[in-house]
Amino acid sequence: MTFRWDGGFIMVSWDHFDEGVDWYTTHFGWSCLDKVITPVGKKAFLKMPRLGVVTLKSFESDFDHFKVRNNEEGYARLCFETIDLEETLAYFEKEGIQVSEMGNLPTGQKSFDILAFENARVTAVYNPSQDGAFTGVRLTGFSDQICMRIGVTNLDRSIKWYQEHVGFSLVERGQQFAHMNVEDAYDWNELKQKGYDSILLEEIPLIEYKKSSPSVRTYFDVRPEYFSNTYEELQSKGMELSEIAGNPQTGWAGFHFYDPDGNQINVWSYPLR
Repeated sequence: MTFRWDGGFIMVSWDHFDEGVDWYTTHFGWSCLDKVITPVGKKAFLKMPRLGVVTLKSFESDFDHFKVRNNEEGYARLCFETIDLEETLAYFEKEGIQVSEMGNLPTGQKSFDILAFENARVTAVYNPSQDGAFTGVRLTGFSDQICMRIGVTNLDRSIKWYQEHVGFSLVERGQQFAHMNVEDAYDWNELKQKGYDSILLEEIPLIEYKKSSPSVRTYFDVRPEYFSNTYEELQSKGMELSEIAGNPQTGWAGFHFYDPDGNQINVWSYPLR
């Protein structure tokens, strides 16, 4: 059972899907490669200028995995890289786009959240080394520094849980954080080599357990030939799993489960080109 980090979805309502595409291309500086309607709903593929393609995906009432269940964003964040910090923040202010207070990650980077289309929480990590590299772009791609941040209430418990159930490896344990690595899906699927992505577990104050349903979702890839066995193995470990959306034998398929703090962990599979 091997999970590999593979980017993610930004969820948008069906009725306002085209507006969402326009919002992200206008305000983040992304370009739309294509829009399609699939067996699991609408998708738009947005190319980010430095690195990666992120998919806008419509909420769907027919699939538990894609339903609008609550407004709990949770503490699992898909991270994007931002540059030209003063200029970027000035643009958001001018356009009336809300951002959170700036914070410093335990690993040293500056980070903040953006309240994007339909109140989706998008997390930015600042990379000053790329300042001036792009014009008219606010988020340049998935973050090479930290691709995912996960807030947890018990660091030792969560380190063990993510090692056992998602295949993370521990790089460094700090006082209130753990720097973890996980294999990268693109490197494995397209380049036929192993590469690793950095994920940050951050200890947060004790919170009431709530199952999250974030609009911005990180996904881990499982190859189609292992998809059913992975689902069954997680079930055998007592995980509460959503139903499978899609069909891993013929196209895209996905499901989710939860970590000990209610953060939604998403899994997908798709055939390679």
